[in-house]
Amino acid sequence: MKSNKNVHLFVTCVADRLGAHAGESTVNLLRQFGCIVKFTDQQSCCGQPAYNAGHHDAAASVAKYWLNLYDALVSSDNDYIVVPSGSCGAMIHHYSSLFPVDSPEYIKAQRLSPHVRELTQFLVDDLGVTATGIDLKGKRVAYHDSCHAMRNMNVYAQPRLLLENAGAELVAWDESCCGFGGLFSVKLPQISTAMLDRKLSSIKSQSNVDYLTSTDLGCLLQLSGGLTRQNVTTPVLHIAELLDSSHKVHAL
Repeated sequence: MKSNKNVHLFVTCVADRLGAHAGESTVNLLRQFGCIVKFTDQQSCCGQPAYNAGHHDAAASVAKYWLNLYDALVSSDNDYIVVPSGSCGAMIHHYSSLFPVDSPEYIKAQRLSPHVRELTQFLVDDLGVTATGIDLKGKRVAYHDSCHAMRNMNVYAQPRLLLENAGAELVAWDESCCGFGGLFSVKLPQISTAMLDRKLSSIKSQSNVDYLTSTDLGCLLQLSGGLTRQNVTTPVLHIAELLDSSHKVHAL
C-alpha cells in the first residue's frame, strides 16, 4: 500500500538523544509506505517535563515555539505530524489547554492537533497498513502499553495488529504502568521502582521471551534499566525497530 502523504517527523528528545535507531526505523517505515518524510532540525521539546512538573507557564512557552514552527510547515489536510511516542503526541493534543481560547496559540493548537499521530496509529488508521513485511514467526514478544499512548491517543489495537500480522506471538503479562511517568520516577522513586518490579516479575515468569517492545522510548528505558539491574537479557526495542525489515537490531 502506497501513500502520497507528507509526514513531518517529530522525533522527540528521547529518540534524538538516546534512541536514534528508533527514529531511523520510523523514517524507514514511513518511506516504505510511500510517505514523503520531512524533518526540521529547528524542532524542540514538546514541553511535557515542564507541564508534568506543574510549570505550565514554561510549558506554554515551549508549546508556543512548537506551534509557530509547525503551523508554518503543515500546509494542507494531507500533511501529518508523526511521533514515535504516544506521550509526546498526547502532550501536543493538550496544547490548547495552555492558552486563552481567543489567542493565536489556541487557534494554532486546535488546527494542528488533528494532524498529530503516533506512528503505529498513523500506519494502521491513516495508511491502512496491516503488515510491514517483517517476519517475526516463532518470536515471542512482550508488548507494553504506554499509558499516554493508550489513554490519550487511543493506541492499543494498532501495534498488536502489526506485531501479530508479522507472525509474532504476543505473550500475556502484567499490563499495568511501568512506573516511569517522567518526573514521577524521579520524585517518587520508591513507588516507581515497586511498580516496575511488579511488572518485571511478570516478564521473568515467562519463558523464552525474544523481545520486549512498546511505542514509547521513555517506558522502554525504564523497563530496560530494570531488566539490566536484574540480570535479565531480554532485548528491548522500540516497535519501529522491531517492525522495520531493514533494521539491524540495536537493543536498549
